[in-house]
Amino acid sequence: MSLGKNISDYRKKQGISQEKLAELLGISRQAVTKWENGKTNPDTENLIRLSEIFGCSIDELCEKGEKKPEPKINPISHILAAFSVLIVAAYCIFSGIMGNFHGGTLILLIILAVPMHVFTHLIFLGMVKSGDFTMLAGYDDKIKYNKDGMRRYLSGLDFFLGFTTSSYLFLMAISALMVPEFEIQPLLLFGYILSFVAGIFFMGYKFGDEIYEDPLDAKRAKRAMPSSVIMVVLLLLSVIAFCLFFSMKGYENNSGESFPMLGMMFLSIGFSIGGYLAESSRLKKEDDPKPFFGKAFIICNILAVIAMAVMGIL
Repeated sequence: MSLGKNISDYRKKQGISQEKLAELLGISRQAVTKWENGKTNPDTENLIRLSEIFGCSIDELCEKGEKKPEPKINPISHILAAFSVLIVAAYCIFSGIMGNFHGGTLILLIILAVPMHVFTHLIFLGMVKSGDFTMLAGYDDKIKYNKDGMRRYLSGLDFFLGFTTSSYLFLMAISALMVPEFEIQPLLLFGYILSFVAGIFFMGYKFGDEIYEDPLDAKRAKRAMPSSVIMVVLLLLSVIAFCLFFSMKGYENNSGESFPMLGMMFLSIGFSIGGYLAESSRLKKEDDPKPFFGKAFIICNILAVIAMAVMGIL
């Protein structure tokens, strides 16, 4: 495939007319026509501008041969989303027949099946189809992303999270039906949250080099991974510590005695998030920041741990 044909295909895919493309480049429409007809080729400066407008690399713009098909959502992901909804329906039917229906279990299953799985799957599907990734958490419009790399990342993440969610849904429904006397839903929910978060970090690390056009952006993203993991771990520990101390002290819901503990939990969460934001800001300012963790990040995490310890004293 010629350079001119590639320019024409990318232009049409973006819905840009020859006149509009010429206006963006500051050249005449006739020049664009000559490029697409193969009579002339753009110079280096215009090649760079074309790659920026089309959201592709110069190599992709100049490549010859058959154009690779755009990455799509794995078809199995659609089946997994339908399976999650089917699990909720099956629980309603069989729990009614067996006489061990529990409203709390149904609410938990619905939350995991609909917002956490089906809605997330539809959002990923929309982003992969449209190439608009602004709804993705952490998206920065100042960074240049590789669209095909982002599509592969979202497709892989969608499959991983879908498989994880449907698997835990199945385990929760079966345990509630077969051994309702053993309330293991909280344990399964905790395992699901850990798997969900771990999956996001793993897929981000795996596709890090494909997502970004600039290798420095990929390097910064990987450098930010440890601080992200530490933040999530501290957030989970803060909630677990509150629940554990709340149960050990025998406090009742909405009792005034629990408010100081609740305040310490939110304080611990605040320090964790603050440390992560400070570290992210530090990493963005330098290409190879030293030391590995900044002082603000370390101090905030120490304060978060202290706040958790204070919960046990109150």
